[in-house]
Amino acid sequence: MDKHINRAFEWVPPDLQPWVLVFLILSAFTAFTLSAWPKLSLLLKAGEENRLDQPLKRVFTTLCIAFGQKKLLQQEPRSGWMHALIFWGFLILLIRAGEFFVVGLFPQIDSHFSSTAPLILPYLWVKDGAVFMVTLATLYALYRRLVIKPDRLTLSGEGLLILCLILAIMVSDVLFDSAFLALNPDIKSSGPLAALFASFVSMLGKGWTGHLHSLAYWTHVSAILSFLTLLPRSKHFHILTAIPNVFLSNLNPGNGLHRINFEDEESFGITKVENFTWKQMLDLHTCTQCGRCDRVCPALATGKPLSPQQLTVDLRDHLNGPPDITLLGGVISDETLWACTTCGACESACPVMIEYVDKVIDLRRGLILSEDRYPKEFESAFKSLETQSNPWGFPKNSRSDWARSELDVPIWDKNNPTEYLYFVGCNGSFDTRGKKISESVVKALKQAGVSFSILGNDEGCTGDPARRAGNEYLFDMLASKNAGTFKQQGVQKVITHCPHCLNSLKNEYPEFGAHLEVIHHSELLETLIAEGKLSTGEKSYENVVVHDSCYLGRHNGVYDPPRNVLAEGTKEIQEVEQSRETGTCCGAGGARFLLEENTGTRMSHHRLDELMTTNPDTIAVSCPYCVLMLEDAVKAKGLKVQVKDIGEMLNAENR
Repeated sequence: MDKHINRAFEWVPPDLQPWVLVFLILSAFTAFTLSAWPKLSLLLKAGEENRLDQPLKRVFTTLCIAFGQKKLLQQEPRSGWMHALIFWGFLILLIRAGEFFVVGLFPQIDSHFSSTAPLILPYLWVKDGAVFMVTLATLYALYRRLVIKPDRLTLSGEGLLILCLILAIMVSDVLFDSAFLALNPDIKSSGPLAALFASFVSMLGKGWTGHLHSLAYWTHVSAILSFLTLLPRSKHFHILTAIPNVFLSNLNPGNGLHRINFEDEESFGITKVENFTWKQMLDLHTCTQCGRCDRVCPALATGKPLSPQQLTVDLRDHLNGPPDITLLGGVISDETLWACTTCGACESACPVMIEYVDKVIDLRRGLILSEDRYPKEFESAFKSLETQSNPWGFPKNSRSDWARSELDVPIWDKNNPTEYLYFVGCNGSFDTRGKKISESVVKALKQAGVSFSILGNDEGCTGDPARRAGNEYLFDMLASKNAGTFKQQGVQKVITHCPHCLNSLKNEYPEFGAHLEVIHHSELLETLIAEGKLSTGEKSYENVVVHDSCYLGRHNGVYDPPRNVLAEGTKEIQEVEQSRETGTCCGAGGARFLLEENTGTRMSHHRLDELMTTNPDTIAVSCPYCVLMLEDAVKAKGLKVQVKDIGEMLNAENR
């Protein structure tokens, strides 16, 4: 097959052929470097961030998500398979691309595969299979963009050009082999596509077949090099950054936020795009603009001025553009940042593991700490958090009033500690509806004989609303005080029914020296039921639909315990399409429960509409803020459906 390879290059004299190819390669790599270097230089100068921990887990995640295309195949099978086939096909064709350049640089070699001759024929079959599936997938991609036109996809000339280049690479590959086989009928080693088309190509005659062979070669290498030069100039730069971005993604629960050193740092939060860490910048360069983040964003779905995709694109363009444009209030409007609930749906949907929440909170930090600009509703909340350790202004010495004498709730005694500290949280301590949830948790724990107590008035707000709003200084103050209390009191194991408290205590307090074993009440109740220490008796709930809390589910991976608890007392548990990892936010997260929704539909109403598609009698919830938001939506819509925490559903008196 190989010794007659010179015929492929009859358009270029044999002596000049390698030099022509070298010129094309150097030109392409020069253009690539000139476009890519500014991006790389910004990454090298950006803030540090450790993303090399847990190497085995990182390799496994990369194999599943980047190479296995797991997210794409789960979320949208059709487009997922389209993208996966192109990706897998190109991995197979990397060897083929290398062959084209070796042949071009060394045209006199006898055999470019001489050392692996037994593998030539099997590879040609595999290669032709890759060419076939990439071609089909690319044609489908063109069909989607030009005919189907999904709303979330942006039709661009750049995208069409890339697809056309891919087709040119595939077609030229087949024509190259077919023409070669037609010119050398004595050669027996060929792939199925070459064998299929060789007879048609041979009808052109040797002269035109030779021209076609040469045209196919130079088309192939030119398309590959053109593809290379386009990468750093377009969104398709993600072809190079996606795999590293997945490998370096956040593998820990929570939002990946870190404490600010207020003594050493001169500016707080992000006010300039170059203040982002190198990983945050890598995220921006990795966005494929596929729109999957937009499709699941509750803010965008309800008419808020937030598009996760557009936020990322605007930040990326600003990073690569002129530095004389204001970031906060200019490139990114304040309203865009305050619309986010930090629910993480965008992160869960992103096929290349881009992180959004940390950037939103960093930008909010910039607004509050550096520019002193935030919604007026936060003024009283921040003051109350600072003075009363709750966002509503209730006296902090009334925090334990809910634990009335008939409940007989023990107070923590460091000299005689209980096994668990029940951390009640602000909602469970002060809100009228929230207190009922706290009472139900206490009754369940007592029924099961759990050794627990509360801090009473020594408990303070975890600071979650302050941190999510961007007031990191206030969060630092609240977290430091609580962490000091935990250490002084010797607290080690904590129960909480609030996912926001769980997230802060479990994932963010270790930076403050508080290393606690924190579990959600659903996890403990599940264990108690399994051990036979807790029973609900008859299954009295007929038709229950589950609503997943964002901070319990997506941010901490707890999905099954609430469902297993519900199964104890429920005849039929319903699931809506938007559940578990794809569950929709109620609208309370990201300190949004403190703000008015003056634009578009209320997010709680939007979520309620999704849940009501199952026509439930009861909506089961595992977060007190979700209970509040959904109950308000039920009242506003005049519906007859109960909203209950799973702890309440264990107690007969609450049925």
